[in-house]
Amino acid sequence: MRISKKAAAPAADHQPASPKSSPAAEPAGGTQPATVASAVEAATIVAKPRVSRRLTRPADDCDRDGLLKGKKALVFGVANDHSIAWGIAKALYDQGAEVGFSSMASLIKRRVRPLAASIGSTFVEGADVRDDEEIRKVFEHWNKRHGDLDILVHAVAYAEREDLDGHFTDISRSGFHTAFDISVYSLIAMAREGRPYMKPGSSIMTMTYYAAEKVVPNYNVMGVAKAALEATTKYLAADLGPSGIRVNAISAGPVRTLSAHGIAGFRTMYGGFKDVTPLRSHISIEDVGNTAVYLASPLSSQTTGEVIYVDGGFNILALPVAPEE
Repeated sequence: MRISKKAAAPAADHQPASPKSSPAAEPAGGTQPATVASAVEAATIVAKPRVSRRLTRPADDCDRDGLLKGKKALVFGVANDHSIAWGIAKALYDQGAEVGFSSMASLIKRRVRPLAASIGSTFVEGADVRDDEEIRKVFEHWNKRHGDLDILVHAVAYAEREDLDGHFTDISRSGFHTAFDISVYSLIAMAREGRPYMKPGSSIMTMTYYAAEKVVPNYNVMGVAKAALEATTKYLAADLGPSGIRVNAISAGPVRTLSAHGIAGFRTMYGGFKDVTPLRSHISIEDVGNTAVYLASPLSSQTTGEVIYVDGGFNILALPVAPEE
């Protein structure tokens, strides 16, 4: 038996917009100008807007009488139709939920609004997630137009490109603060602002990754941020539990988002993942969306403060080993 060089765990599944004062990370083969940091899953490259046929169909062809019929959801972090946040939004919609969006302001017109329109959503607002007032306004506008909120999805994370490569000890103090502010504190801010509009039985969920537990090459500061995010999930669950609000995290395996391709070595790691994970398959945004439906529905009414893995069982392996050739 041999250890596959491709068996390493994957890179980031979700990564947000760049801060006002720093450029966004650039994946191989693409660049992006500096923009305002905001609620976005991963915008590391500018591409032509498009709506995936795989994920989109006419509203009258969708089953609106699902597990979430009558529920209202607000999703922070959609960047394009490959985003985990979009997979979740589409799954919630297909199960009957009314879905609204908040994302990076510069992505709204070209990317987010067409996706929102494909599921009949008219609530699309930009927000800088480092700005408490902007976050507050999103929730206030939601309440004025839609009333209460049942489901809140936080799919926001960011680290400077230089802090996702090289030696961990080379991470700058400012880069560390940036990663934690956008990737972790934004969840606290959203929970605080959303709480007044969420009744008992409501659900908050965020996106984490296995690098919160084990060292993943080139993940660096984001791995530490994810560890903090998971701890934050537990503390929020304890804090909001008496109000009947559940808070959980989804830890997805490698998904081919734009931000993931900005991580050095991602293609190699992704290619070997299905050869070592117990279920021998890659993870899709639909897989993550299905788990989000569970966490948003009454089926998980007594589940809170948990990290739910959607990684084909990769996290249970002590030593991922490729099969003999």
